[in-house]
Amino acid sequence: MSATKIYDYELREFYELELMTLEFQELQEDMKRTEQLKAAYNKACNDYLNELLKMWELDAYYGFWNSDQPGTIYHYGETHDLTMDEIIFCVDNSVPEDDVLAWEDYCLDAAEFGFTTPSLDAWHHGYPRVEPAVFERLRKMKQAVEDAVDEELERQRTAELKSIRGFGGDEDSDSTDTEDQGATIVS
Repeated sequence: MSATKIYDYELREFYELELMTLEFQELQEDMKRTEQLKAAYNKACNDYLNELLKMWELDAYYGFWNSDQPGTIYHYGETHDLTMDEIIFCVDNSVPEDDVLAWEDYCLDAAEFGFTTPSLDAWHHGYPRVEPAVFERLRKMKQAVEDAVDEELERQRTAELKSIRGFGGDEDSDSTDTEDQGATIVS
């Protein structure tokens, strides 16, 4: 190999090594910027959360972030959840905790009966609502249907037991106690 080719080869290796070093340094800087952004985001999320807890006079240890990751869903109390957007909305608009609890209750009622569930923002700004009396009436109707289904199931069980008794049971007896079935059958 000639000296020029060796020199060109070494020079190319040098430039490739230099380029890889620069790319590695850029990657490290990008990773550092990403970590800084992540830390700033986590701080902002926790600052918003702390402001909300202070506003609602709740203990800072009252709940937890989903998967311990700030900015996801914050679980507090036994059954309450807020997204980061909802936390920001509550702080920015000074939404009282009672309003959020009323919104959560409404959403549970609406979902139970197939009505649209509004966002917290829409709720706070006067989203049209189904009256509580309608939900109560629907609950009574639902309970009546469930009771009717239970009664029909009981009638079906009784008829089934009677038909089973008729295929091999004691035909002289007018009634049979079936303790294992938990019912009394009268012929």
